[in-house]
Parts: sequence; structure tokens; C-alpha cells
Amino acid sequence: MRSEPPDGPDALREKIIGLGETSLHKSYYPELQSRLAELERFRALLDQTYDAIFLIRAETGKLADVNAAVRAYLGYSKKELLATPFADLLSPQQKAGFVELIRKKSDLPSECRQTCTASLISRAGTEIPMEITVRSVTFGGEQYVVAIARDITDRIRTERELKIKESALESSTNGILIADLTGAVMYANRSFALMFGYGEEGAITGRNLEAFFTDPTVGEKITGRLLDNHAIVEEMIGLRNNGSPFHIQVSGSVVQNDAGQPLCIMLIVMDITWRIYTDQMKQETYAQLGRNIEQFAILGDHIRNPLQVIVGYAEMLDDPVAGKILEQSRRIDEIITELDRGWVESASVRQFLRKHGDVAEPSEPGVLRISIPKKGDL
Repeated sequence: MRSEPPDGPDALREKIIGLGETSLHKSYYPELQSRLAELERFRALLDQTYDAIFLIRAETGKLADVNAAVRAYLGYSKKELLATPFADLLSPQQKAGFVELIRKKSDLPSECRQTCTASLISRAGTEIPMEITVRSVTFGGEQYVVAIARDITDRIRTERELKIKESALESSTNGILIADLTGAVMYANRSFALMFGYGEEGAITGRNLEAFFTDPTVGEKITGRLLDNHAIVEEMIGLRNNGSPFHIQVSGSVVQNDAGQPLCIMLIVMDITWRIYTDQMKQETYAQLGRNIEQFAILGDHIRNPLQVIVGYAEMLDDPVAGKILEQSRRIDEIITELDRGWVESASVRQFLRKHGDVAEPSEPGVLRISIPKKGDL
């Protein structure tokens, strides 16, 4: 007779479905549960990251898996994404280049990584600039490419703003210098280099502030005052690279971080040599003009003195010509009187004299008045 198996049909069935005492399922079940829990934790971590993670089949270029960030960025469901080749998510201009990158990447060792910049297209058609790092991996004998994409929209905007600010500094007609808290120069724009007679901005980097002033102690004083008061505006004497002095106006401030801590010192320098020269010329001109006006008043009196003699002689003549002499003398006196009144009583001249304190306002001169009889009184 055929021998019966040691276990009956029911016992064998229980072994197969994992209910028997010696079930292999029971032996591996705790480890299986542990592995599943570990995978769930890992999936949860991947879904919490802000980076978009793509698992791409190297052979077909289709997506094998994505994390939650991919769905949040692009607005597609996971089912839609898994039916889409990764290249279709890229901007058309960058698609061919990235496909070639993935092809090359699948032939390289898994330790080798490569980073590039590309834009992903969302469901709404929005381009999202991404920095994408790719590497090849192997699961179960199948080749994959892992792409980790990070949104760099804020970084691009910040870089653009920094570029604009840097261009503004470079194009400024004023000299701009940035130094650390010890006074060592970290940056100088081209205008500063030209103003102080240096061939290029790099020749200034590393120098101390004291190198740019005739008084070497000024650099240390500026640093100290800025750290105490955080801002200054002063006129000083600068020192060019060839040793020649010139007049400058320095506006300084302390650059601080968000916590209010000083980071560096910024100076804005203007060459005011021409302004100083112009102011000096103005002062000299105003003073000379005041002297000329006073001299004019004196000359008026000097003209009247001989005119008085002429009038005296004309009055003693019994001749019709004497009348004409007196008439012309009277006209000369009236002209001089009008000139006197014009410069003394003119509102513009008085305002000029009051505005410029270096020019003394003359008092009303003691004008010699000539009494000249009219022709009818002779």
C-alpha cells in the first residue's frame, strides 16, 4: 500500500497558508513586518522633504516612483506621473540635453553624480527652475536613475538682485569702498580706483583706510566713529596714489545683519576739489564786488567835488553860456545821485550783502549834494 504523508491534508494546508506550528510564514513574519515598517518610515521621510525626487527607469526613461514634493510642485497625480516619461516634464529647450545626460549617466558608476540646471513644467504650464542632481542605481538587477530636483527660484531672484546691486555699485560715479571692521579694504569700485589714481580695483583690496588720507590717523578715526555712531558725513583731504592731496567728502555707514550686528563698513567718496575751488572763487568775487561798490560810491563823491567848483565859476559868469554849463552840471549831479540811490537802496544789492556775511554792508554814505540853480534863476 502507498504510504501516507506524515501530515494529513488539513495539516499540509495549514502549513501552506501559515497556520501550522512549523509554518515558514510565521518564522519570517516579524522580520517582514519590521522591513515594511522601515520602508514606510523611509517613504514618510521622502515625502516630507522639499526636494522633488524622481526614480527613472534607465531603459525607457519613464518614472518608476516619485515623492510627494513632485506632486506638489507639478500638480499631477502620482498615477499620471508614473505614466509619463521624465523628459516630458522638462521645458522643450532642455529636453534633448537632459535625455542625453540620463543616457550617459546610466553607463557611469553609481558613485558618480552630476548636477545641472533645468526647468520643470507644471500642469498649469509654469516653468519652475530646478537644480537637478542625478546618479545611477540598480534595484533587483534593473538600472534606474535617481533625479533629485531643488527649486532655485528664490536663489535665481536673489542672484539677479545681487547682480543689479553690483552693477549699480560699479556704474556709480562716486567712489564706493567696503572695508572690514578693522579698516582693511574688501571691495572698491572702479570710480574709487580712478579717483585715487589706482589702475584697477584689485590694487586697492587688502590696503588699510589710512592709505587714502593725508592724515594717516583718519582711517582709524573713521572706523571708530562709524562703530560708535553708525554714520558720518565729513569733508577731508584725500591722498592719491602718487602722493597728491585733494578735497573729498566722505559719507560712511556700518552694514549690519538682521540681528543688528556690524558686518562691514561702507564709504561713499566724492571728489569735491572743484566745489572747494568754486566756493573760494565765489568768496573772492563777492568780496571784490563789495569793494567795487564802495569804491563806486567814493568815486561819485570825487566827481562832485570838481563839479562843485565848475558850478561856482559858472554862477559868477554873466554870460548865456553859463546857463548851459549849470544845466549840464545839474544833469551830471542827478545821474550820480541816481547811481548812489541805485546801489544803496536796491533790494537785490542789500539782499546780496546780507546773504554773504564776508562782505560788510556799507552804511549810507555822506553824499555831497550840489545846489545848482536852474537856467531861469540866473
